[in-house]
Amino acid sequence: MKTRSLPPWLILVLLALSLGACSSGTSSFVRDDVDASFVRRVAVLPFHNLSQDVHAATRLHSVFTTRLLRREVFEVVALGEVLGAMTRQRLTVDEVPSPEQLVALGKELQVDAFFLGTVDDYGLERVSNQRIYQVTATFTLVETQTGGVLWTAQVHHDGDSLGRKLFGGGSASQHEVTQTVVDRALGTLF
Repeated sequence: MKTRSLPPWLILVLLALSLGACSSGTSSFVRDDVDASFVRRVAVLPFHNLSQDVHAATRLHSVFTTRLLRREVFEVVALGEVLGAMTRQRLTVDEVPSPEQLVALGKELQVDAFFLGTVDDYGLERVSNQRIYQVTATFTLVETQTGGVLWTAQVHHDGDSLGRKLFGGGSASQHEVTQTVVDRALGTLF
């Protein structure tokens, strides 16, 4: 009986495609000594921006909130309510609240936890001759009883892939890259 093997070039292509986006990375921490099932109602605080794109935090916040709502795990407080409570608590969107401030804000909003986010990098980068969209962000879930961290994840992803390199095409869009970052982060929590 004669067996047929794949041509070596096809094996290399399949191997390369299976490696996918090698320039992505996710690291996360979930506190295992706390049962987080008590978290039912949450608020997403405005994200902080460390990138060069002045709108990155707003864009990432919007995508994060939408992707969180789609999961239908938590009741999510509207951003307007969050901003109003922050104003009453004399917190600005540019400062990172202390654990004590988070506890007070949590009582006012009657939430069990807050999602916080930081945009580390956002925008185009040059890779060889191509311009590739990329996002690096850190997300954190903090409970409102003590201000303690329940979960945190840092994700980096870019719009480049080996498939795009082999078969042509530019970067995935900034929005697609942002959605991937958020989905990968939330995937470490749920």
